[in-house]
Amino acid sequence: MHRLHLQHPLRWLLIGLPILLLAVLAVCEWLGWPFLQKPAERWLSRRLDRPVSFAAGTDGAATTQTDPFRLHLLGGVRFDAKRLQIDNPPWSRRQPMMVAHDTRLRLRWRDLLDRRDGAPLQVSSLTAERLRLQLERRADGAASWQFGDAARRAQGGAAKFEGVQFGRLTVRQGDLHVEDAPLQLLLDGQASLDEGTQASEPAFVGRAEGRYHGHPLKASLRAGSALAGLSGAPDAPPVPVQLKLQAGPSRLNFDGHTSHLLGDLRLSGSYEVAGPSLAEVGRPLGLTLPTTGAFSMQGDVRHQGTQWHTVVHRAQIGRSLLAGEFDFERAPNAVPRLVGRLRGPLLWLSDLGPAVGVQPGGKAAVKAKGRVLPDRSFDLPSLKAMNADVRIDLERLETGTDKLAALRPLRGHLRLNDGVLRIEDLDAQWAAGRVRGLLQVDGRQPRADWQARLTGSGLVMERWLRLARKPGQPPYVTGLLGGQVELRGQGRSTAEFLATADGSARLHWTRGTISHLVVEAAGIDIAQALGLLIRGDKPLPVQCGAADLKIADGIVRPQVLLVDTSDSTIYAEGAMSLATERLALVAKVEPKDFSPLALRTPLHIDGTFSDPDVNLEKGPLARRLVPSALLAMLNPLAALLPLIDAGDDDAQKALAGCHALNERLAAQPRPAPRSSGAGPNARRG
Repeated sequence: MHRLHLQHPLRWLLIGLPILLLAVLAVCEWLGWPFLQKPAERWLSRRLDRPVSFAAGTDGAATTQTDPFRLHLLGGVRFDAKRLQIDNPPWSRRQPMMVAHDTRLRLRWRDLLDRRDGAPLQVSSLTAERLRLQLERRADGAASWQFGDAARRAQGGAAKFEGVQFGRLTVRQGDLHVEDAPLQLLLDGQASLDEGTQASEPAFVGRAEGRYHGHPLKASLRAGSALAGLSGAPDAPPVPVQLKLQAGPSRLNFDGHTSHLLGDLRLSGSYEVAGPSLAEVGRPLGLTLPTTGAFSMQGDVRHQGTQWHTVVHRAQIGRSLLAGEFDFERAPNAVPRLVGRLRGPLLWLSDLGPAVGVQPGGKAAVKAKGRVLPDRSFDLPSLKAMNADVRIDLERLETGTDKLAALRPLRGHLRLNDGVLRIEDLDAQWAAGRVRGLLQVDGRQPRADWQARLTGSGLVMERWLRLARKPGQPPYVTGLLGGQVELRGQGRSTAEFLATADGSARLHWTRGTISHLVVEAAGIDIAQALGLLIRGDKPLPVQCGAADLKIADGIVRPQVLLVDTSDSTIYAEGAMSLATERLALVAKVEPKDFSPLALRTPLHIDGTFSDPDVNLEKGPLARRLVPSALLAMLNPLAALLPLIDAGDDDAQKALAGCHALNERLAAQPRPAPRSSGAGPNARRG
């Protein structure tokens, strides 16, 4: 009986205890486990290595709940919080990282218990009436959205948490503040969203303002899933994105897909970009682009890791129309590198603007009054900021003046390495002829070293020089022009470069004609000039045209400068300064006929490039001095002839006129020496 008495209470205890526990669990589940608020805060704080709190704050935000914390554990973890706060790391200048009001959070037990170390925390859903985020990334890459052991991460180890991934997120009103040192980005914005990571329809809508690389920034964004884009998972799905940016006067529209916004950025899509200068757009991206006028560009872009690839379908800079395909790599601890091909139907040199020392529209940028050569410093970006290897393939290059023909086509190879810019393998068709050569700028010093080596052959002068005449009149000049130019100099502008230039220029003119009126005007033959005006002009065959110019310290001195026709021989001597832009030339004519009104006196060309002063020499017997001066040019002409490369056999035959002139001058008797007063430093009497 006693044993039965003891078994009866034990039986009831064994039956009643589970019922009691279930009742307690039911009550706690119904009440929301309020006593677990502090343990939950401590547990989450340990898991995130970051203070987490459900306590009511002092920001005065309105809420819809009475209890600050309600937790439910059946079927998963579900809790509703009046306010959820997650702090930023201690190094952050702003606290907290996140504050969410009227929050409803749902997690599955398997995601919570089976989470691998280092994997993101999977959250089934999070809904908040109001969400405020303050995100920061330092220059060393440490980011406030990276959860885990900061000391371990600083030593190069993987963080315990790279982030939190959401299955669904709904925010009625969101506020965002971002400070990103690597991107030089400061942003404040507002957004609303209702999305899942797999959503295909735009669910995120946001606007923001701030500064990017010091420029004012405005942005608007529509995305299929903001949080999928923020995910660090390797298999994170791409997110459809429509982005509009305006940074100062520049603007960008992007329509495509992106992922890993806060880590290893990946994106692909189409873009439209426009701005006041290519240099202004390239500078924030680390691209060395020339300073230009206003431009617009459309194309496709793809980016992953340190690699960018873009196809430019159309780029308009002023009147220029360009296209191309480029790869850009900006690897850590390495100089950025650009590789690609620049092509297009048309490039106006003047559209490069200050980069080539001109103002918009092609006018030379000259600051000093009375000067002609551009003296404005080249506004090129730093040549050391990037290396490049770009093929150039242009259908047409306009020089910017209506007096010279366009180059069509133009090919070249641009290389930029360690501050040295070279355009090599330059090959262009110009006025039915050909120009080849090399241009180089060494920008490693404050005053750049410049080099130019150009060779031309077969340039048709009547096409090369656009000199308009009345209908029915022959061109002023015809024939083929060729030669070689070699220059070296230093400077920050065209004027400085030419003022220090050393080198030479050798030119030859074959199979040509020249206006008879020009020849008679140069010889001041009044009678024949009046006759030509009455009868009409006619071309004179050019038997020899040659120039051998020596340049030293910016001073150009002709060793040979002459044109020989059946009517007269015209030649010039003297000097001109590229530094001071002053002229000291004397042009002379030896007639081969008789005219009663011919003055036949040397023509002095003095003054400056902008204001030349042309006068006749007043000394008597000038005509007798011409043969003497021509004979003085015999040796330089004889030395020049073997160096002339006319480019083809027919042109070499055409040089027979220069050889004949050389033989004729050699056969002339030399007059007794006398002062001619016609040297480079002569003064007019």
